[in-house]
Amino acid sequence: MTESTMTTDTLDPTPLPGLFARFIGVITSPGETFAHVVRTPKVSGMLFLTGILIALAAGIPQFTERGRAAALEMQVQSLETMGMTVSDDMYQQMATRAQSNTAGYITTVTTFMAMPFGAVLLTAILWAVFNTVLGGTATFKHVMAVVVHSWVISAIGALVTAPIMYARGQMSSSIANLGALVPMAENSFIARFLGMIDLFFVWWLVVLAIGLATLYKRTTTGVATGLFAVYFVIALGWAYFFAG
Repeated sequence: MTESTMTTDTLDPTPLPGLFARFIGVITSPGETFAHVVRTPKVSGMLFLTGILIALAAGIPQFTERGRAAALEMQVQSLETMGMTVSDDMYQQMATRAQSNTAGYITTVTTFMAMPFGAVLLTAILWAVFNTVLGGTATFKHVMAVVVHSWVISAIGALVTAPIMYARGQMSSSIANLGALVPMAENSFIARFLGMIDLFFVWWLVVLAIGLATLYKRTTTGVATGLFAVYFVIALGWAYFFAG
């Protein structure tokens, strides 16, 4: 092999860990794992793995009567949270769709198919901010590799919360958020704000900050501060507009 044909992977003495090793590494040692990902960005394998785990966590409960009823209740609550009134006719239509034998398949497939679009959209936003606004030089593929690897945390969150929601018979987003601290005032501003503070989402933001900091050679604290600032502004806006 001539020098001109040697790749970065060939020259680097440390091989890129396998897919499952990287999955575990994002949880146990994200800094080291993202150093490998930045050196050799891989997207498709981790996107497929996290996508299928999140899709199965969303869809499997709806293969059961209890899971379908819980999903229907969550849909109604979501609409009411946004200020919509669910009429009897609307509820009946939603119940008919929810009780369909294909509900589980539809949820699983649509969730899985939405993952690549979500990855591209989030990557485009982050790439534009860090490259255009902050003067970074990372490629789109590098940023997307960081994004999809950070979704390991989202997959873990989905796998942990899905069985808890099924056991409770309620597919609620309050499983891991701070809204449970004020159960008696669920429609108040503070309840809405705390309800937006999801522990798995916070963990994901920290891991994403580590990945972006590694890629752009910035401090994790600085990147995390920016991400959390945006997160809290969105949470405050949601609480303001949808508080009862």
